[in-house]
Amino acid sequence: MPGAGVVDAALLVPRLIEAGHSPAQAEALVAAHPGWRAAPPDAVTGLGALWTMFREHKAMRGPEEARAFRAEAAQAGRAWVAYRTA
Repeated sequence: MPGAGVVDAALLVPRLIEAGHSPAQAEALVAAHPGWRAAPPDAVTGLGALWTMFREHKAMRGPEEARAFRAEAAQAGRAWVAYRTA
């Protein structure tokens, strides 16, 4: 994995999906980032899956006041991972 740059770009994608972009649109918005272009696709998908699983965990077991927010984030992550693995 090319480094922190790809992490920043990749973790922006589910937030863009939460904001109303499709997974394809969200990826297009970060596509110009050098780290994104250099990253192995499977590594990006794995990072997205890990991010989503963490949000799922926090939605079920995190602080009550943050569970709904984290569930929405997990939903965006699931949409992104589904898009990448279709």
